[in-house]
Amino acid sequence: MKHNFKTGDRVLFINENDQGTILIFIGDAKAKVINSRGFEQVVGLNEIIAYPSLTHKEDAYGDFVKSKDQMVKGIEYSKKKFKQFAKDKIYQLVFKADLHIENLIEHFKHLENFEIIQIQLNRCEDCIAYAKKEGIPRLNLVHGIGKGTLKKEIHSLLKTYNLEFSDEYGFTEILIT
Repeated sequence: MKHNFKTGDRVLFINENDQGTILIFIGDAKAKVINSRGFEQVVGLNEIIAYPSLTHKEDAYGDFVKSKDQMVKGIEYSKKKFKQFAKDKIYQLVFKADLHIENLIEHFKHLENFEIIQIQLNRCEDCIAYAKKEGIPRLNLVHGIGKGTLKKEIHSLLKTYNLEFSDEYGFTEILIT
């Protein structure tokens, strides 16, 4: 079953009066979600819908004049930006994404290490796809220095994509072709 959800998406439960955030996918039909009370639950993807976002965007409240420094390649940046992906920086030739888990999802302290790595690798794949789609030639993935587990997993993933990369202190630079 094909779905359009991604890790970190906000969702509404169909049969409950509650909302949550997708933590990780379990196969093709289920996901682990943290609900608004902070409890994890496994739900079928047919039991959730995407959180309606139309009323949560600035455009829903009328026209605003946006300054040029708020726009980069058609992407709007707001001072009231969600915490998620808050450290990502997109320039004309470089996309820099911070893969530290605290920048990807809000509730992570209860996750197992393998779940955290999966969320980070999913974000890595999203960044590669975005850079390719937008024609951004360099992607810098910040993984930190730590024990190197995330770095090894990222390098393994990049090899499957046949992408050239170099390893710097705390980040990996990828050439998108």
